[in-house]
Amino acid sequence: MTQTHLPAPGTSGSGEDAEERRPSRRGRRAAVIVGLVALLATAGIAFAAWLASGTGSGQVTSTQAVNSVITPAANGTALYPGATTDFTVTVTNPNAYPVTVTQVFAGSSDEIGGCAAGTVTSAAVAPNTAIAPNATGTVTLSATMNPGATDACQNKVFSLPLNAQLASNG
Repeated sequence: MTQTHLPAPGTSGSGEDAEERRPSRRGRRAAVIVGLVALLATAGIAFAAWLASGTGSGQVTSTQAVNSVITPAANGTALYPGATTDFTVTVTNPNAYPVTVTQVFAGSSDEIGGCAAGTVTSAAVAPNTAIAPNATGTVTLSATMNPGATDACQNKVFSLPLNAQLASNG
């Protein structure tokens, strides 16, 4: 009679203990993939639980532009019939934003003490002078006395009404 030996409980029958047996490469890979899928699914559910949406509106206001003021800064040399001189004016920026003086329009003197209106004129200029918020800037202009100015125009201070165009510089 032949004796058959059955493997002892807890052994593989090949002589290796179950503890020494390692899973195959395919088995380990499958276990890792299953674990990652489970982790990602759990993370996705947890992340999705924090998403929300909302509706509504925001609100802002705009400022209102305040006009600048042009004042004399420095007189040029004394004029005589046919002469031209440079003079400067100060332009204020009372606004809370920067501006650029894009143009100062031509000016013409008013009648003064027998000297005819328009005896002194200034040409238009486009200085592109930048002025900071709540600050002042200077612009240089040229003034010319009419060659036909009469004796009544001697020793006068001529005021030239001026207008300027300013643009927000932002």
